[in-house]
Amino acid sequence: MFNARPDRPLLPAEPSERLIRVELTAPRPEGSQARKPVHLSLVIDRSGSMSGEKLRLALEAARQTIRTLQPGDRFSVVTFDHQVEVPIPSTEATPGARLRAEAALDTVTARGNTDLGGGWLRGCAEVGAHLPEDAIGRVLLLTDGQANHGITSPDELTSRARSQRLRRVTTSTIGLGEGFNEFLLGRLSEEGGGNFYFAARADELPGFVGREIGEVLSVVARDAALLIRAPEGVEVESLNDYPCTRDGGTRSFSLGSLPGGMVLAPMFRLRFPAGAIGETLLVNVALTDRDGALSKEPWTLAWPRVAEEQVRAQPVDREVLRAAAALDAARARRVALGLNDDRRWQEAASTLADAANRLRSYADGDPEIRTEADRLDAERDSYSRPMSSLSKKSHYSDAMMAMKMGGRGRARPPGPRVLGVPTAARLAPLLWTASQALGGVKGAPAFDVDLSFQGSPLRADPLSQRDEDELVAGADSLDPGALKVVFVEQPLPDRWFSHWHRGHRTAVISLAGLDQLISLPAASFVAYELLLYGLHALSAEYEPAKLLHTETLACLFDLCQQKAEVGLKLQAGHLCAGCLGKLSTVGLDRDVVTQLWRAVQALAQPGTGP
Repeated sequence: MFNARPDRPLLPAEPSERLIRVELTAPRPEGSQARKPVHLSLVIDRSGSMSGEKLRLALEAARQTIRTLQPGDRFSVVTFDHQVEVPIPSTEATPGARLRAEAALDTVTARGNTDLGGGWLRGCAEVGAHLPEDAIGRVLLLTDGQANHGITSPDELTSRARSQRLRRVTTSTIGLGEGFNEFLLGRLSEEGGGNFYFAARADELPGFVGREIGEVLSVVARDAALLIRAPEGVEVESLNDYPCTRDGGTRSFSLGSLPGGMVLAPMFRLRFPAGAIGETLLVNVALTDRDGALSKEPWTLAWPRVAEEQVRAQPVDREVLRAAAALDAARARRVALGLNDDRRWQEAASTLADAANRLRSYADGDPEIRTEADRLDAERDSYSRPMSSLSKKSHYSDAMMAMKMGGRGRARPPGPRVLGVPTAARLAPLLWTASQALGGVKGAPAFDVDLSFQGSPLRADPLSQRDEDELVAGADSLDPGALKVVFVEQPLPDRWFSHWHRGHRTAVISLAGLDQLISLPAASFVAYELLLYGLHALSAEYEPAKLLHTETLACLFDLCQQKAEVGLKLQAGHLCAGCLGKLSTVGLDRDVVTQLWRAVQALAQPGTGP
């Protein structure tokens, strides 16, 4: 999906501004479509401040990541303190290499200062040295500290991030705790074409790493860009602050590499010079990417210049105005945070006041925009005095996310949705792997992962019925309309694998003791449960009980009277003739269910998932 819509369709004779909201959805890959090879470097801070739980969880996240890769991918691990070391040089992700990598990670310990620039650039070099034309190059930098050794200039580092992006090596960053420089990591990810994550606690690391790797493994459009061609004298500004290059009258705004199903809403402010009534100004908007996956049909927006009374009477697209207001507010907060960090308290407050006045100037009476302006005014006091480090980082992360996603939060894809919810950070990579595998099937629900519950204070083993009921009730607050599948590490009250709570459209799945029952990749069992319960999102008539049979046929709908039988189902499973015949009677497409089941079994092959 790709379209472009203006806030107003007409121009006056005098100079004026107009807004464009572009809406695009990256296509999901077909079920049989092979993903692109990934060349990944994990760059991990091992300075003294990372000692203990921080480094342990960072290395565990690295192990989980390496386990998700397949032959044809390449990976490396770079560590840095005041020295840069490469415990795992770039190597193909064969089963043997993955085992050797885990052993090498066991030798990494914390020490020294922080040569962030040197470690990150070495990671870029490891990726760039073996990067073929068809591969995805990504460096993931994880740090809890400042760049206090080697290259320390933020301007030089971000300039190099831009150069690496142009060489097809993109950069994502994870900042941990209170000590890192969020402005530096944010700029590195922005100019590097990747993502920025803020992990307030060490136990959030595996979830964020899993999210990043899940995105990289599902990229369908590398080096995506939005091209805007405007007449001479028309200024074009990206409200999302996407990196821009210009060739004559065409501006190219880099969107980075897009995973299948990603929804973006870039916003632009156009400033038109004065002109004669009767002329029409044309602006062309087009998409491009290295893989030819995005829409090739450009949009042409035409603005005729008309008399003042027609301008005053023209219709206004309030959704475009509201999105612009949210982006203007997010940008102002990010600027104000930088001023606050520099102890320029009054300038920070003035930045928010100016932004509030600007929002009111184009609100045209809209109550939602006025509310956003009032919120900026209310925040002026907190920005005009010292803020805690964690508070600054949280606000900065929120502003970065709002700007990347179009100002109004993450857009939800249309149609049925299934939300996997891990309650512990180490479960997140499993859910990302499973969701990405299932999401590649045409006609399937949109599978996604919500990290809101990771680290939830669940009591240890087993869950009581009250614990489970509270967990289900809490899931109601997540993504209205989506079916939720919540994964826990504790046994359920009856010691079974899963429970379905019909009134809440939520399943609760226990992974307790799974490794003792099956020797297959755990992601395959996670995908199986997402499939079994996710089919509810495709049909209100579907009930597994209508299909389950007691015979052990290694079919998707075997009852599995013994827990251990699930391993046989995953390894040798199929859809038996009886179940295939019944699918249409419960409102399901047999081809979609068959392809989803095949995706589960592909994950069940040894070495295919964490």
